[in-house]
Amino acid sequence: MKGKVICLLVLILVGTIACQKCQEKVKAAACAEKVDIAAEEEAIQAAVQKEMDAWKNMDYEGIAAVWVHEPYVYKPTPDGAIVGWDTVGTWFETTIREIQEKGPEYFTMRELSASNFDIHLKCNVAFVLYDEHSDYTWEGKDYSGVSRNMKYLEKKEGEWKLIAILPGR
Repeated sequence: MKGKVICLLVLILVGTIACQKCQEKVKAAACAEKVDIAAEEEAIQAAVQKEMDAWKNMDYEGIAAVWVHEPYVYKPTPDGAIVGWDTVGTWFETTIREIQEKGPEYFTMRELSASNFDIHLKCNVAFVLYDEHSDYTWEGKDYSGVSRNMKYLEKKEGEWKLIAILPGR
């Protein structure tokens, strides 16, 4: 009986220590280093603007440079949502090529900029709400306006990159 009690106490002790170590690892993995919030917010805004500049210039390489190339990225399209960089990247490449083939009378982006950022940051993941200002011609018609958009980003290898877009109206 005494042996069973000692064994039980040892198991409880080992379990408690293991649980504490596990919790420490989870906390460390969650946010291993101190974060300069202002610098991170500035970098996130820059990543959002880089993606918008690349889209304005119909620059596939520029768009690809600011997206995470993983199977979990998400982008809505006129035909429905697509998931995974292989699919998202192909969509961007094809769409840009088709627009460029149709020429500037089909699509011309005169302005595409962002303001009024509301950034929510948690370690290496963030989402940002912002006002997107656009002025463009699409299929011969002029459009101009402001919409509230949301983008999700992940910090990979020291750089903020997009993982999902939820366009506004």
